[in-house]
Amino acid sequence: MARDNDVDAGTVPDFLHRLSARTPTPAGGAVAALCTAQAAALVAMVARYCEAAEVVERAEQLVASAHELVVEDQRAFGAVAAAWSAPREAGTDDERRAAIDAALLGASEPQAQVVEAAVEVLVLIDQLRPAAKGGLLSDLVAAGEVARAGSAIARMNVESNVRTLPDSESRSRLLRRMGVAKGRV
Repeated sequence: MARDNDVDAGTVPDFLHRLSARTPTPAGGAVAALCTAQAAALVAMVARYCEAAEVVERAEQLVASAHELVVEDQRAFGAVAAAWSAPREAGTDDERRAAIDAALLGASEPQAQVVEAAVEVLVLIDQLRPAAKGGLLSDLVAAGEVARAGSAIARMNVESNVRTLPDSESRSRLLRRMGVAKGRV
């Protein structure tokens, strides 16, 4: 998998500057993935204090996965922007629309994976809660809130991306993964 050098380059202020720019990426999808990565990192930290090696290992895997989803989201939404910017030419409307639809469906996959990762983070939090004491409990609360925020953003992105797409098995399968009822979208 090719990595987006911009994701790993620079500082948090650099990322925030790119986020605030008038460009299609990074945007909400990257923020959702970063929320999930931060939540998983907090869980890993608490798990280390609680000496829960298996939770540390899984949380670290989720940090890495969520970080990759930042890259994948930017790549996928870049494809959406490219499809939308394709010139409108006589006789190509159906082809252009099909390319946009395919790109929107593709851009939904990293976001679906963000939701799934956020749910895993919440499961790890539940596993750690009995062992966490004092200030560690507030870190678990923070991790839970940030994971829920990432999940909510990602779920909204999926719903927004597929709202105008024609019914298909791929669209339906994606929505089922998100727990979205057919009438909602």
